[in-house]
Amino acid sequence: MNKEEHKQNNVSKIIVDDKNDSNNSQQISLNEVDKNLEEELLHHVAKSKAIFKSQQKDDPDLTFEEKLVIARNILQKSYCLFLSKFGHYMKKEHLKFFAKSKNEDYEIAYYFNKLQRYFNSSTRQTDVKNRRYQALKTLIEEGEYFSESEMMKRNPLLYEHLIGQYMTEEQKRLRDNIDTKNITFVNLLMENIERDNLKMKQKLQEEEEQDVLEGNDTDEEQKIVYASKNHGEKATYWAIIPIVENKVQHKNEIIKNPHCISKSQKQVLKQEFVTNMYQNFLDGKDIDFDYSTVDENEAYDNIDLRTQDEEDKYFDSESPETIGSTENTNEIESEDELDIYMKSLKVN
Repeated sequence: MNKEEHKQNNVSKIIVDDKNDSNNSQQISLNEVDKNLEEELLHHVAKSKAIFKSQQKDDPDLTFEEKLVIARNILQKSYCLFLSKFGHYMKKEHLKFFAKSKNEDYEIAYYFNKLQRYFNSSTRQTDVKNRRYQALKTLIEEGEYFSESEMMKRNPLLYEHLIGQYMTEEQKRLRDNIDTKNITFVNLLMENIERDNLKMKQKLQEEEEQDVLEGNDTDEEQKIVYASKNHGEKATYWAIIPIVENKVQHKNEIIKNPHCISKSQKQVLKQEFVTNMYQNFLDGKDIDFDYSTVDENEAYDNIDLRTQDEEDKYFDSESPETIGSTENTNEIESEDELDIYMKSLKVN
């Protein structure tokens, strides 16, 4: 081998070595990024309110270090187990840590895609609405939560306005009927306490309603006084007095003639009350209901409806004419079933 060939070989070797060093350096850099992301993920989960292991009532709370060790062990054992257990306690950017693995493992891809949907505010909101709707249908079928007596307890004032004041004493006795033959003293005591609480709740609602009405009256009077500066003082009294008289007259009519409306009118008012209670549930306004049991519960997912929505969205996005208008297709179409149901309630 001559000197020229030897020199060229050395140059080639140096270039190859430089490339290998560059690749190794890049690999080390990537590993450091993954490692930093892993540590950030584990520390974030360890600081969360996730359940790390089952404990007895009197067991001491786990320390941050103990939670960190548990989370690390689960992550090293199984990405799937980690995602299923702690996925909702992660941040959206933590999904990057599992991005490579999802292409190699179907189960990881399953949880990865679910969490992507969870962290998307639009699809998340749609899922919550659909789950609450499915829960609503289940609770209606079961009967207890949306029974007349239970709905009355949740909103006694609205019940009294729309249903209670139009009932006869006999109807009220049947509604509040207690089986005195089989009831125990404790149950009777609890029933009385519950009724007292119901009366107290209704009184508080009435006071709140009165405050709102007085506030509205004040606003109206201020508008009238302002107008009177331009049109004379007589306009003030002419405008205010009929309003007050009408309110008193309307209230007295309700008290004096609670049974003057027809059965069909009573049915309309009852349906209005029921629909309002359904809507309160869907809107998350039932303060004593644990919505996390529904909003985070995949058992309430209507898989057929979601699949159809996603297929429709995909095919719509393939059409140039509709690409610009498909951003909220999933949310709108997912609510169709709920919208139709609620509209049917208002019509009936």
